[in-house]
Amino acid sequence: MDWLARIKVSPLTPYAGVALLAVLAYFFPYTSPSNKTLSLATSVVVYSIAASGLGLLWGQSGQLTLAHAAVFGLGAYAAALTGKFFSLGFVAALPVSIGTGLLAGAIIALPSLRTTGHYFVILTFAIGEVLAVVQMRLDWLTGGANGTTTPVGTQSAFGYALGQSKDFYSLVVLFAAIVLMLVCYIMRSRWGIILRSIRENADLATSLGVNIKLHRLLVFSASGAIAGLAGQLFAYQVKYIAPTLFTSQTSILLLLVVLLGGKSYLLGPVVGALVYFFLPYAFDLTPIQSQIAFGAVLVIMILLAPSGLLGSIWRALHRTRAPKAGAKV
Repeated sequence: MDWLARIKVSPLTPYAGVALLAVLAYFFPYTSPSNKTLSLATSVVVYSIAASGLGLLWGQSGQLTLAHAAVFGLGAYAAALTGKFFSLGFVAALPVSIGTGLLAGAIIALPSLRTTGHYFVILTFAIGEVLAVVQMRLDWLTGGANGTTTPVGTQSAFGYALGQSKDFYSLVVLFAAIVLMLVCYIMRSRWGIILRSIRENADLATSLGVNIKLHRLLVFSASGAIAGLAGQLFAYQVKYIAPTLFTSQTSILLLLVVLLGGKSYLLGPVVGALVYFFLPYAFDLTPIQSQIAFGAVLVIMILLAPSGLLGSIWRALHRTRAPKAGAKV
């Protein structure tokens, strides 16, 4: 493994890696997968986008929230309702969904300016549940418990037919590539360094002149905007949404996806989503068996690999690159 130590990483390497991954994913439908496999692959990409927003928030700034699914849901409702009441197509609804997510993220950030730790987590849990109840009660707008449909019809976006599963998958992959590139840029930018300094020691960051309140507000907004985009993609994928799809249980699912892959890693959400959706499919697990399996995996990850699968792989590679005792360096 000495060759690993001689590899020089270019600043463009992460972007090239994301581009290569996107190309491989883009051409996946050409392998003639089954409808079930293609549907799962689409879910993996959609949830990777939503989890990337949570990874940016939790992994980079250290802010854990249980209201991410609520923001995800607001983006989905924004897309569905603008199509239903204003006949806006997919492209026209994009700014609405992203803007709704951004605004919701900023509003959820406000309590974080006064509360921290488990108090804030409990508060976000309450916010998510309240939003679910509100969506349930607004029958005239959201359809209440019965939900509402997304008017896909014969729509197309950027040359892709939204009613065709292969075309829609390809479009979702393109959006995922854009989001991952953006998150990669943020992580490697000066702002990313500031976010990580807040995560590691907020008091020290404040003493160095960092405006923690402003940066928390910005990162919540960015995370919300990504969740809003993922919400619109989800609405057009399933063609039906209801309040029960965006409860705290979905927030915990997104947390599990981020934790499985590694919350501090760019591709952590992608790896986590792959494991979450394809592991039960590969082993033909029932929903109950899946819950038991992921409960056990979650306990094991927390105890033995808190940095996720990518963190464990990175540490293993780092050990192979470390010089042996007594060796010349």
